[in-house]
Amino acid sequence: MKVNSNNSFLAAFSDRRNIILAIKMSLVVGTLLNCINQAECFINQDFDQLNVPKLLFTYSVPFFVSIYSSTIAKLKG
Repeated sequence: MKVNSNNSFLAAFSDRRNIILAIKMSLVVGTLLNCINQAECFINQDFDQLNVPKLLFTYSVPFFVSIYSSTIAKLKG
């Protein structure tokens, strides 16, 4: 990659609209996935058994997928 393409990637990656969209997407998808993956903790209200790293990772993956895909789409036109 050229220096200019790195700068444009970082500019697109850090675009406020991309970040807001990625946060919204991660909240929706992450919540749905956490409800599926850790349903027994939520249903039984047994929050001591809640796997916090798994919960955080489940929100972070949709965030990074969303922001990466919107960045690539923005760079392609």
